[in-house]
Amino acid sequence: MKSLTKSEEDLMGIFWEEKKPLTSVEILDIASDRSWNGNYLHMMLRSLQKKGLLEACGTVRYGTQYARKFLPLLTKEEYAAKIIVSTGIKSSSIAQVTVALAKEIGDKEELIEQLEEIIQELSKNGEKES
Repeated sequence: MKSLTKSEEDLMGIFWEEKKPLTSVEILDIASDRSWNGNYLHMMLRSLQKKGLLEACGTVRYGTQYARKFLPLLTKEEYAAKIIVSTGIKSSSIAQVTVALAKEIGDKEELIEQLEEIIQELSKNGEKES
């Protein structure tokens, strides 16, 4: 996985928070507290497309012009997993990484419930493949 710049991470964060396709016009409105201009934003959008994190998914008309809509190809969690894997973590270490992540968060009971659901789902999928 190619690393992202801080601005690219911020831009992906906007997509992950909004959870819908966005145009550059919408992004600039949402990111009004940042010093991004249209040219810089378009450069970041192209870069994120080349890195396989965004795709164009339609157009919207703004007056006499059209703006492309973009959609993230990965969730924030999938991106985090790819980053972890890119550091050289092997599949044999996933349990230890999960424990380390669990120590970093607060609500252990909710995490345990989620992990139990994931284990049950993976077990069911494993039975179907057999």
